[in-house]
Amino acid sequence: MGGQNYYKAEGGFSQYLYHQVGDIISANGVSAKVIEKINPDDNNQGLPRYSNTSDMYLAKGGKSGEIIQARLYVSRKAYMDIDWGHPHSGVPCGIAHVHFYQLDGSGKPVKTGKWRLLNNKEMKKYGPLLKKTNPKVKFR
Repeated sequence: MGGQNYYKAEGGFSQYLYHQVGDIISANGVSAKVIEKINPDDNNQGLPRYSNTSDMYLAKGGKSGEIIQARLYVSRKAYMDIDWGHPHSGVPCGIAHVHFYQLDGSGKPVKTGKWRLLNNKEMKKYGPLLKKTNPKVKFR
């Protein structure tokens, strides 16, 4: 679980920036790990752009230390964030919404500033896993 500079295409990283907290969580064929930075003073922001072994990484945040973000990966590259730790125009904090990334490994959003609520298919697939990690998350 590292950043772009540490990614090795054949697998793993040359340097690890995050470590797993607790057990692997699974639901509907998706495996997820709660991770946190190894060095809290490190300036890397948010979840890593590349995964090592999981379909999804989860991050704690805020004063409560609850899970507030999930990042999904396709071929080890960041694909989609599911966030509920911050508000968006008219959607309060606590309601899950998604952001998508280009699958080129750049970590750049598909469309800057674009987000949407989870669709029914995403709620069905990822909702149970998100509810396991934070029962307070809402989808609409």
